[in-house]
Amino acid sequence: MRRTTPALAAAGLLAGGLLAVTAAAPASANSGDVVWGTVVSQSDLNLRSGPSTSASVVYRLAPGSQDRIECATDGSSVHGTSTWYWFTGARGWASAAYVDTGGHGVPSCSSGAPSDGPRHDHGHDHDHGPSGWYYRETETREFGVTY
Repeated sequence: MRRTTPALAAAGLLAGGLLAVTAAAPASANSGDVVWGTVVSQSDLNLRSGPSTSASVVYRLAPGSQDRIECATDGSSVHGTSTWYWFTGARGWASAAYVDTGGHGVPSCSSGAPSDGPRHDHGHDHDHGPSGWYYRETETREFGVTY
C-alpha cells in the first residue's frame, strides 16, 4: 500500500490550485499580443478611409487574406455590428462583420486613424501572420501565402 506524506499532498493541492487560478484568468487585449484578422467575406472586402460604408474605398482584400489589426472603433452598422477594425498593413478600415480575429480581443482606438504616418518600409516583408500568410509592400501591395 502506497502512502502519501502530508507535505507531498499539500504541494499537490497547492500546484492544482495555482493551475486553476492561472487557467481562469482571461487574456488581456492590452497584453501586447498581435491580433491578426482573417477576411471571411464571400468576395473581396472593401477597406475604407474611415469606419463607415460611405467612406471611400482605399483597398480591397481577397477572402482568406490576413493582416494585423491595430484597434477597433464604432462606425456605421453592417449586418448588426457597428465595430470596425484598422488593418495596419493595408492601412484601411474594415467592418468586423467580415473579419475573424480568432476570438482575440482587439483594443479600442484612442482617436482617428491609428499609425497614420508615412511608411518607411517599402520593399520589406511585414510580420508573418498565422497560417503562413504575409503582407509585402513594394510598388504595389501584395498578399500571399508561404508553404
